[in-house]
Amino acid sequence: MRRFAIISAVFAAWGAPALAQQHEGCSAAQVVIIDDALGTAKDLTLKAAVAVGDNSDFQRWFGAYSQPHAEDVRANLKSIVTALRGGGVTTQCDTISDDGCTGGEYAWVFPAQPYLLHLCPSFFNLPPLTALRPGDRRSDNGTREGTIVHEISHFQRVADTEDYCYSRSACSEMARDDARRAIDNADSYQYFTEDVTYFSRQPVANKPPPAPRPNR
Repeated sequence: MRRFAIISAVFAAWGAPALAQQHEGCSAAQVVIIDDALGTAKDLTLKAAVAVGDNSDFQRWFGAYSQPHAEDVRANLKSIVTALRGGGVTTQCDTISDDGCTGGEYAWVFPAQPYLLHLCPSFFNLPPLTALRPGDRRSDNGTREGTIVHEISHFQRVADTEDYCYSRSACSEMARDDARRAIDNADSYQYFTEDVTYFSRQPVANKPPPAPRPNR
């Protein structure tokens, strides 16, 4: 479960020089994980923006294809890439407390306060995207990179998404029933990015490779 709230914030100018990424309250080991996840999330989200089209992945997470809907999704993904590329993303490693994380949260943000990501202890227990395969039970909880995509999409100057659903089953059902809401939903961008950049391109884990065939 992820949480976000709206507060007043003083924004830096959009065209200001990129800031170095900073990590508050994070250990050296956590910083390594965060930097790797941020870099990979940037690359994967760019690939996801290119993959937007009339295909099964789009329909699964954003509903029936239409050009206006595709343009909205692509623009939102590009905005996530812009935020990651700008170098202004900062993170704060929170503990479980009244002012920090609840036990079930991976991360949370204030949408009006770009681009600070509050990371919870559970975030570091998530696998990186490359550790998952289709059918892996952990995939329903997402990945570190997917969580970053989810949270950055919440920022008002990025995609201003909501949390209309959580989990792959609930969000794919919502896409069938309400495409407009799916396009405004944070988990939809997470799952689309995960699927088009890795899950749907890899063999199922823990299965033996097929026997060699002639001319393969």
